[in-house]
Amino acid sequence: MVALCQRGAASCGACCGPYNCEDLSRSRLAAELRIRTRTLAGVPRTAEAFREAAAALGAAAPPPLFPSVRVCPLLGFLDEAEARVGCLAHPAATGGADLRDCGAYDARTCELFLCPSHSFLSEEEADLAAEACGDWYLYGLVVTDVPFLRACLAAVAAEAGARVGRRALAHPPFRAAFRRLLGLKEELEPGSEGLFGAFRPGPDGEAIPRAIDYEAIGRTVSRFDEILACVGADPRSGNDLDALEGEVRRRAVACAAAWPPAR
Repeated sequence: MVALCQRGAASCGACCGPYNCEDLSRSRLAAELRIRTRTLAGVPRTAEAFREAAAALGAAAPPPLFPSVRVCPLLGFLDEAEARVGCLAHPAATGGADLRDCGAYDARTCELFLCPSHSFLSEEEADLAAEACGDWYLYGLVVTDVPFLRACLAAVAAEAGARVGRRALAHPPFRAAFRRLLGLKEELEPGSEGLFGAFRPGPDGEAIPRAIDYEAIGRTVSRFDEILACVGADPRSGNDLDALEGEVRRRAVACAAAWPPAR
């Protein structure tokens, strides 16, 4: 089983719902996680105290974009450098007490749950995502969007004429170029649906598949369609299709140009 939550230089807390809000920018999410981390650091390690603190933090948080997806106020930073996120109620974070029952879920649910990406990603794909992203924010957006990650890998392979593997990621210029391609996820227009992959929130909070209607805008299907669909490059998403397509092309070409030299 592929382990995605804490992996190498990256960590993901997406199952705790941090991106489930209208403003899911890096700066706002970091500020929210910082408040939770500092607040919970001074709370006694008892169920009563943690439950009360979690309720207060939850009440002060912004409303969820997808009402059916819970947002757990126990997710925070695990280190002083704020480089890794995780559950602040987990025994590894509390020093022994398991206080996960005090959050949006219970300890058993948290222990057993695995996001769909665990079933779809290979060890190598997970390694590539972690190494390229290198942090909690972008990694969480990328590793939970398997079609986007695979479409980016395929686009670069097509440009470079070779499959992207661990050796390529070990070459710093290529790793930086590939991160820029994946970084499209955090450069979209505010409120863009593309942060959630090829889906948009429905009227009842359910996820509805989204596709680009090229015929309606008088365009032929782009060869980067899979990437563009995942980043919401359609008129309703708030992003400009032509501009995004051009940016995807430039970044894919840059990856090929930074390909590691032959041994």
